[in-house]
Amino acid sequence: MISTMKGPIAMSDHENLEYKLVEIAEKIKSQGKKRRALAKILRRVKDELELPIDEENQEVTETKLVTRTGLDPLNDDTIAGVDGGVLARPLHGLDLILVRAIATIFHYEDESLKQAEYHPSEMPWPELMSIHEPLDSREFELLVGMYRQLTELKRAKEAIENWSIDTLLLDGSIVPQYTSHASKSRTRELYRELVDSFTNLYQTCVKKNVLLLGVVKDSRSARLIDIFQGKILSDIDAGTNLSSNEIASLEDNRSVLLDSRDTVFLDHLLDPGERSFVFRYADAPANLLRDIGDWRNQIHAFYVKTVPYDRPLRIEFVSTPENVSQTADGASSLIRALSAHHDACALPSVLIEADACARLAQEEISMIRDSITDRLEPSTLLDLRRERGPF
Repeated sequence: MISTMKGPIAMSDHENLEYKLVEIAEKIKSQGKKRRALAKILRRVKDELELPIDEENQEVTETKLVTRTGLDPLNDDTIAGVDGGVLARPLHGLDLILVRAIATIFHYEDESLKQAEYHPSEMPWPELMSIHEPLDSREFELLVGMYRQLTELKRAKEAIENWSIDTLLLDGSIVPQYTSHASKSRTRELYRELVDSFTNLYQTCVKKNVLLLGVVKDSRSARLIDIFQGKILSDIDAGTNLSSNEIASLEDNRSVLLDSRDTVFLDHLLDPGERSFVFRYADAPANLLRDIGDWRNQIHAFYVKTVPYDRPLRIEFVSTPENVSQTADGASSLIRALSAHHDACALPSVLIEADACARLAQEEISMIRDSITDRLEPSTLLDLRRERGPF
């Protein structure tokens, strides 16, 4: 829910700014208190609470609210992690995009990392693209995001075709994130290519028996919160032994879910080494995921808290309905093992390494711009006005 705080923050008015800061901090504390109260009650009844299964829509596919995860021993496992970095520079008359994606391949034996490989290399040259088509700022942002995803998917497919990989981790979602794609022909074509790349990756992973996982490190989703409000809290007192005080507390505090994202609430509900129930990616997959065809019914997700001092991760995966729980158990066990090296960082180590290798420094695209300028007439101006001033 959007905050209703009124009145501009006048940066010159120190007292008004201080008041607003206190107001924001107090609201955060108040919401945290309500979330903790809700989570405390749910944790107490988590073993006796049985979630309703919708056999037709399969929105919720497990009856347990919370499941304890295992800890994968990492014996003879080959895990690949794919991440990308991108920089964009709008210029006068054209736009530049610099993108790099890397697959990091970790080989484990006897519970330890024995070898790390990189594809195409540990620090490959980034790919440069120039866009001369006139695009508004929104179209350009879409184009940048799609180019990055396409490059990452290309690396992912190359990795599973050239290595014997057990599990492939993508940094981010395993479905296209541009369902409201723009109307320009360039972005329409690129979106279609992106959808084809995702479905080809699904097919290749199934063919080669590779577990495909999307690790969403900073999810903004409220999908699980919607399920809580619509299917769980409304009937929770019927199937549990809640006291009258606990029922009253639920009623008093449940409104905080309207202001909560999944990870914010689950940070209070889940203990380290626990995962949430599995749920369908969307309650109406035929609409939201229509472009990926029949795969839309096989995209599922859950949240897992792997370490004490970091928020839960959202994990997305592909599975047929009959194998959902088994796949989620194996995936959560693996993610926990790969993230167990630091109490305050929940990210799997193979993705941390891929991110470090793929990251681009801002200076790199500035050097590209300078190199282009050196090849032009001295009077040619490429920088936008906001990038240059008279002094």
